[in-house]
Amino acid sequence: MRGTRRPLTVLLFFIVYAMAVPGALATINFRDTMVLAPMVRVSNLPLRLLSLDHGADLVWTEEIIAQKIAACNRVVNEELGTVEYWSPEIRGNPSARIFYTTERERSKLVFQAGVGNAEDALAACQTVLNDISVFDINCGCPKTFSVQGGMGAALLKEPERIADMIKTLKRNVNIPITAKLRLLESEADSVRLLQMLEKAGADALTVHCRYTSQRSSVPAHQSLLNPLVKSVSIPVLGNGDITSYRSATFSVSSSFLSILILLPLLCLSSPSLQTSPPGHHPPRLLFEIVKPK
Repeated sequence: MRGTRRPLTVLLFFIVYAMAVPGALATINFRDTMVLAPMVRVSNLPLRLLSLDHGADLVWTEEIIAQKIAACNRVVNEELGTVEYWSPEIRGNPSARIFYTTERERSKLVFQAGVGNAEDALAACQTVLNDISVFDINCGCPKTFSVQGGMGAALLKEPERIADMIKTLKRNVNIPITAKLRLLESEADSVRLLQMLEKAGADALTVHCRYTSQRSSVPAHQSLLNPLVKSVSIPVLGNGDITSYRSATFSVSSSFLSILILLPLLCLSSPSLQTSPPGHHPPRLLFEIVKPK
């Protein structure tokens, strides 16, 4: 613990870097840190920096499509102190800023990609490599756009494609590679998937404790996570909804016997929720259970 001991309910994970240079492989240690979860249309630079200002140690981008980022031009904005990725003008469509970041967050930034094959994954990762610290493959998005494009939850039906992406990335880049998944139809299937991706070289895996057909209105199946955590030796992050600090602490102490991670899902009204007093309940939280290496 660093400085004053934080309560269990605000334990989060952080990455300890082997070397402070672009592309240096990090040693992942999911202990005693605070992280900002990936949130569509929300996890952009202002919120990421605001979260870092309020104690977050690691921040995710929202999902960004691999082919789109790979086609971008990298531009250094000296006036704003940002690095920006702009799409090219195509058939009259104006150039657009797809992603932007700053040096201040580089050592704590996880880039989440929507991608369906190893070639696109590698191209995307190599494009942003010097501006990020972890590359995360989204294998859990159930939205029509992702599934029809062979990305997101569609990958769960072809796990060998996920494994191929991880293997390709691990052969060619020297940063941690992670993936975010959903529950499969049986525990045995989920265990096989996690073990396959561990063997492929994944540095950590996140499991959203819902099935592909389920949305956030359905309670997360938290009880199904524990066997998955125990099935592999790499860190496993369990993703699901907890509505209060009390229920989050109970879930950890009674079910998973793991470290608790709280991630703000709808934190716009309380970006400093990481430092909120015990009696304060943020509007909604995303929790993660972690099995350290």
